[in-house]
Amino acid sequence: MSKVQIDSKQTAKEIHSQRSAFLRKIGSWFCIWELYPILGIAAFLRLYQLTTTEFDADQALIFQMARDAINHGLIPATGIIASIRIANPPAVVYLFMIPAAISSNPLWGAIFVGLLNILGVLLTYIFVRRYYGRIASIIASLLYATAAEPLHFNRFIWQLNIIAPFVVLFIFALFWGVVDRRKGWLFPALVLLGILIQLHITIVILSSLLLVALVLSPGTVRLRDLALGLTFLLLLFSTYLLWEFSIKFADLNILLQISKLHSHFDLTALKYYRFFLNPYVNIPTNTNSLEYKLVPLLKWLSPTMAIFIVCGLALITIGVISSQQLWKRDSGVDVESRTSRHPVRRSLETVRTLWADFRATPQRCGYFLLLCWQIVPIIILSRHSVPVFPYYLLLVLPGPFIIIGILLSLLVHWLKRPGGMWNIPRYGVYVFTCLVIVAQLTGSMAGLVDEASGTNLHGYTYNTLNSLQDALAEADHVARQRHLNHVYITTNQFTQVALRYLAEQVQTPTTPFDASRCLVLPNPADGPAVLLVGPYDKLTSVLLGQFATSTLIDRPGRLGGTPFQLFIVKPITIALSRSTSSFLNNLQLLDKGVRHFSYDNSLWLVTDWRLLRSASPGYRTIYTYTMRALLNGSRGPGISSQCISTSMRAGDQLIVAFQAPRATVLPVSVTISATSYTTMPYNLPLGPFHLETLRDQNTPQTTLTTLDSRDTITLSG
Repeated sequence: MSKVQIDSKQTAKEIHSQRSAFLRKIGSWFCIWELYPILGIAAFLRLYQLTTTEFDADQALIFQMARDAINHGLIPATGIIASIRIANPPAVVYLFMIPAAISSNPLWGAIFVGLLNILGVLLTYIFVRRYYGRIASIIASLLYATAAEPLHFNRFIWQLNIIAPFVVLFIFALFWGVVDRRKGWLFPALVLLGILIQLHITIVILSSLLLVALVLSPGTVRLRDLALGLTFLLLLFSTYLLWEFSIKFADLNILLQISKLHSHFDLTALKYYRFFLNPYVNIPTNTNSLEYKLVPLLKWLSPTMAIFIVCGLALITIGVISSQQLWKRDSGVDVESRTSRHPVRRSLETVRTLWADFRATPQRCGYFLLLCWQIVPIIILSRHSVPVFPYYLLLVLPGPFIIIGILLSLLVHWLKRPGGMWNIPRYGVYVFTCLVIVAQLTGSMAGLVDEASGTNLHGYTYNTLNSLQDALAEADHVARQRHLNHVYITTNQFTQVALRYLAEQVQTPTTPFDASRCLVLPNPADGPAVLLVGPYDKLTSVLLGQFATSTLIDRPGRLGGTPFQLFIVKPITIALSRSTSSFLNNLQLLDKGVRHFSYDNSLWLVTDWRLLRSASPGYRTIYTYTMRALLNGSRGPGISSQCISTSMRAGDQLIVAFQAPRATVLPVSVTISATSYTTMPYNLPLGPFHLETLRDQNTPQTTLTTLDSRDTITLSG
């Protein structure tokens, strides 16, 4: 047998042996019994009654962009708009394309968020067990799985709500280099940091941890890892860079302007850090809620967790500083030689020796990295020029629970001393830890039960997915049951994005429209139609009483708030002589007179029109009529109203209301002018491809004219 054949057989045996060892290691994880209750609790809390997930503008935009990218073959170039009015990078859209490929139902997006955070709990267990032991991993993962504030962010679609597994993997990669001293850690760390920064710009704070890891991991950095990481980052941000180039880096200018704003220091970030240790998201005020009844039993938990985290941080600080005892050991230089050297040179050599000894102790380097992970973000966010929000601190999770897990596990370890006198305190630590975990679980479960039952009251800005879907499903069912051919849906600034997306899944043709100034009614010749009215669209109810006969069918429930209203509507036939005035191919005036009424302590003027053109629903497309009313032929800006809808049907009736300024008397005449335009998505062309962005573009505004080429129509007051 030749030497080549022998070497190939040995290589094959080594590969087979490595594969078998890997499979045995994977199989051993399935035998870890505590993983099953930990993951079971995490899954139950994150998936329980998930149809009650929040579904407002941000949630609808993220899932709609992911769904549109799949349906229309688009390449995402941006995410949604940030609070500082810049476009976020597109990583969140790419990730949500996974559930969007399964279904158009946003519930799958919420499930995806829950699954990623369950994975975050699992990765927390694996990370802590690898570096700090089994007891610490059990405590840390259970505390993280049952904490109320993190759980709140684990149950709805949003880009910051899916960072948990990526943060843990990022810390894992840093420990791979800092503690394990293994090469190859820099590439995954750079990739994970790039993904995290794409999810939210504030996570750039974690780049400080990367710099710390580079300093603490001597001899592990390879140029090829750096080159591969930077290349992948360039690829990851390529579409976003194309977008920024197309807008001449306007977002960068906004960031530069914000950086020049006056900054101030406060303890807001530290206060929000404590929020993650509370047994409930907000202090309950509803006496009927389960959380409120449990407050007397859980109020001890918040200060207890605060004491735990303070003691844990102090312990880890001691773990870092304790190396000073080793630093003071004799370095082999006699006293005479030390005193004979120059003081500055002697100080530099001392610092160099101390630093070399510190880096030579991987465990202390790991402790220092944990400290930086928890302290640096709080320090940076404490000095700010723009408001700080609680979700900015999500980047430190699950750090607090890891530190508490390390504290309690070391306490148990110290109490494992010879002699039975230490058994009672050790078991006492176990019992108290279980009590803390059970208390956290009880508080979180009470919050979920209150949320799912509607005990927690919501304002007009908050809507749950099941409330919107159930209301639309009932409207669709009524229309099909009664053989009605259209459903009209009122929207406002808080519901328009969500309802427009969900209306696309309704079988009956729909027309969502902005109800703040307008009302759309069916063509009398087409018979009655279904009208779904939002709980806070009060103007619609007033207009319905004057222009239509309406029958209230039901009040579809809205979890934790005022219900919707479901009507069968039919316009009232106008007995007055019909006007022949019209804006060509757009609007025909039905009544020469202007109606008026008092509402919300104001005088309202109402005009009645018929649509002369049709427009089909389109991909993120809306149609707008902007109408201006001049009272008594006066000059000036007048009173403006916008009528916005996702579709139009020729013959439908359009009621336009104008809110007159206070102290306005009833006008003798009202002169109306109008413009129209269409809003469509702005997607960047890139050869045969199109880059999806959140920005919209408007067609040029068209001034509506009459048959005799005038751009106004005068009505009698």
